Amino acid sequence: MNVMWLMFVALVIGSLPIVVRGLYPPLFFRRGTVVRPQVVVALGAGHRLRNGRYVSAVSGLRRMQYALQHARERQLPLLLCGGRQRGLPADTASEAALLADEVRQRAPLQSVWLEEESQNTWENAKFAAQLLRQRGVTRVALVTDRPHMSRALMCFHQQGLEVEPLALDRLPSANWVPTAAALALIPEIWYEWLALIWYALRWHR
Repeated sequence: MNVMWLMFVALVIGSLPIVVRGLYPPLFFRRGTVVRPQVVVALGAGHRLRNGRYVSAVSGLRRMQYALQHARERQLPLLLCGGRQRGLPADTASEAALLADEVRQRAPLQSVWLEEESQNTWENAKFAAQLLRQRGVTRVALVTDRPHMSRALMCFHQQGLEVEPLALDRLPSANWVPTAAALALIPEIWYEWLALIWYALRWHR
């Protein structure tokens, strides 16, 4: 009975948004630093199969919508990042192209740039930086999910870019109300910690 009670308590604690937020990897930027972005960058999240065709993952669509909101408010161009995942049919569009189609439906006049080569977060930053340097851009507002933001910030900083993080937090605002959404984020957070360590060992300089 005691074991069951402890498991129940652990489950409740793990489903509290305030606890899960405390597990997020830290953001690597100086608080109070003012970045005046020249472009809003949205990172893709892969493809998913729907009705026999590959479309953008739900997370990618969510990031795009958030990035578009900021791009329109600030009157900035929007850079969409994401290539075609390995193993997909050759005629599958890049994720950046798929997201661009969604943007055009929502905001036909929005200026959109595409980075269509990347396969991971490091390549997001590498290829985005190459494209941005050609346009004289060194300051960006970066959009991705909060668990992923730490790794993304590290990669974009390594490319010499000034970054304002615009993190999407999928947790409910009620910190002390247990939710399944908070519990579901825990595996994603642990994955990001492991990926962050791997990226730091492999690419940090």
